Amino acid sequence: MRLAGSFKFLGAEKRSGFKDPSQTFYVIGVGQGLDSLRCYVNAEDYGRYAALEPYSDVDAEFEYNPVSGKINLVSIS
Repeated sequence: MRLAGSFKFLGAEKRSGFKDPSQTFYVIGVGQGLDSLRCYVNAEDYGRYAALEPYSDVDAEFEYNPVSGKINLVSIS
């Protein structure tokens, strides 16, 4: 199921793994009202979205998998 909405882009972050510090994880944050969402993305998406200005208004599209309960970021415009 695809979901779309208007959000505040909170930022992009690159993190080292806790168990394996050689592993790198990329996180994108968006918020709407009092709620926020952190999405793990690949390096290519991180490079694309890291240049966005924090707290800018964006339209984001997500893919929700009801079986696993996971939300994946599809695009930000």
